[in-house]
Amino acid sequence: MIISYQLFLLLLAPVFIWLSFKHYKNNKDNLYLWQRLGMKLPEAHHPIWFHCASVGEVITAAPLITLYKEQFPDKEILVTTNSVTGANVCRNKLSFATHCFLPLDYRLVTSRFLNKIKPEKLIILETELWPNLFQLCSSHNITITIINGRLSKRTTDINPWFKSIYKKSLSKVNKIYCRSDEDNKAYQSLGATEQQTETIGNLKFSGQLSNDSDLINIINRPYVIAASTHANEEKKIVELWNKSKHKDLLLVIAPRHPERKNEIVKDLHSLVHELSIRSEDQAITDKTNIYLADTFGELNSLFKYAEFVVMGGSFVKKGGHNILEPASYGKAILYGPSMENFAAENTLFLSKNASLQAHNDTETIKIINSLSSDLKHRKELGDNALRLMTKENNMSQRYLEILVKTP
Repeated sequence: MIISYQLFLLLLAPVFIWLSFKHYKNNKDNLYLWQRLGMKLPEAHHPIWFHCASVGEVITAAPLITLYKEQFPDKEILVTTNSVTGANVCRNKLSFATHCFLPLDYRLVTSRFLNKIKPEKLIILETELWPNLFQLCSSHNITITIINGRLSKRTTDINPWFKSIYKKSLSKVNKIYCRSDEDNKAYQSLGATEQQTETIGNLKFSGQLSNDSDLINIINRPYVIAASTHANEEKKIVELWNKSKHKDLLLVIAPRHPERKNEIVKDLHSLVHELSIRSEDQAITDKTNIYLADTFGELNSLFKYAEFVVMGGSFVKKGGHNILEPASYGKAILYGPSMENFAAENTLFLSKNASLQAHNDTETIKIINSLSSDLKHRKELGDNALRLMTKENNMSQRYLEILVKTP
């Protein structure tokens, strides 16, 4: 099976190279292409290696990695990411750690990386399953631990050929600590053994409680934030917003990928009378209908001062995004029907009356109307969300204690 996987990778090499070049062109990080090919690697000596695919995983892992460094100050920490945006967050939040882009999953490239870095152990956030990486780590006696393990239905429903490769890869993993019982079962359905898996809880809760007292309000009008939106989603949300009774609240759109600015402006052209763009320093006036917050590093401020939050990735089939961040600010949160990637959080929040999910356009408009006009309703939802966050806030400590005991 591994041989067939190698042939599969060779066939897809032009695609991977093109995608990597496209990512580099969009983000302009000079190390990205080199390190994805296993070159220009940083100086690191037997580090504890955390792999976080992108922004969400880095944010999730940051409190735990910080605790780990505090407990073991002499240990060198390496954090790898697949994306430049993830790298930027890592450099900002984890300045004590060494960062590197994860090499592509080719044996030669990965071997070069492992021979240079010589990591002590590998700790993977959530879902990343790379067959060559796992096999080579095993042959180098580098233990692999998956934490906050989660699997989407798309991963568990893959064809039998891929499933057999993933099963072989998971056999190289020491332990898989899952965020929920559902994820635990999903890993076992993919080939992990019952002895390998254990349910701990959702690491995303940890460190989410806000102490950002220095955050300033960058919006000079009462507003609602539509956060982490995707292609075609901005247009859909604005169409529903225009049909709702939102009492002159400003709609602020913070796209998941700010580099899509031109595409978003084009999509919204016929729907908006006056749109202002933050990256172009355009002012918000009384006539501004939509404000495009196409910048990095300001989402927490936007969450903190919003009247309520509309969470993106859920009104198109992207599986949703992390609702714990706005919940940490005690905000009422609305999201759409696609929350497959955050099913556990969705179920928990709905059961505690801590969020609202709209299953169709009519429900979305109705909920926007209600949240816009009913301060008491917004406060009740936000208070319930914050109560949940407070209860689960020690998750990093739980994971740290487990990792210390794990070989």
